[in-house]
Amino acid sequence: MVSAETLPTGETGPSDGELVGALAGEHPVARRAWSLLVARHSARMYAVARSFGVDPSTAEDLVQTAWLRLLDRAHQLRDPQAVGAWLCMIVRNEARRLTVRRREIPLVSPLELRPGVTDPADTRLLRDERAAALRTAFARLGHDCRQLLQLLLADPALSYDEIAAALGRPRGSLGPTRRRCLDTLRRLLPPGFEP
Repeated sequence: MVSAETLPTGETGPSDGELVGALAGEHPVARRAWSLLVARHSARMYAVARSFGVDPSTAEDLVQTAWLRLLDRAHQLRDPQAVGAWLCMIVRNEARRLTVRRREIPLVSPLELRPGVTDPADTRLLRDERAAALRTAFARLGHDCRQLLQLLLADPALSYDEIAAALGRPRGSLGPTRRRCLDTLRRLLPPGFEP
């Protein structure tokens, strides 16, 4: 059992396994362990949720659901050291379940173009047509490509390490996969489409 005195406070801090073990301990220790786990894993969990194209409040709900599952099942984890991956898996599964329920995820994408109010009608019409063509082509991409491109265009920007962790892929595979996804997107656009 981890006590308040034995919970490390160093630069790297305690391991995930130690923190999960401390959740069942004394109140101040459990509270500190919980805070460290939240600080360590929330950003990655949120990135996984957002990679499914959900709005920010839905992403927060998915992350909170994962934390509640940990609260209920921390004592049942087979590998407490892998709690970060387990939490991301819960977020991913919940997002997929939400996707199946909705049948269609509203696309929240930085690729969407919005014309200014003062644009002339013809310019606005052309922008709307280009935006629609881009949205249609983007929606026709495979789920993995949409997810990767959305993470690459996230605001605030995510590092390649964060994206790799969110997708559960090696960092070195992101560049080649990104290139293939963009090539596919270009092929899906109508002839003569100019970015």
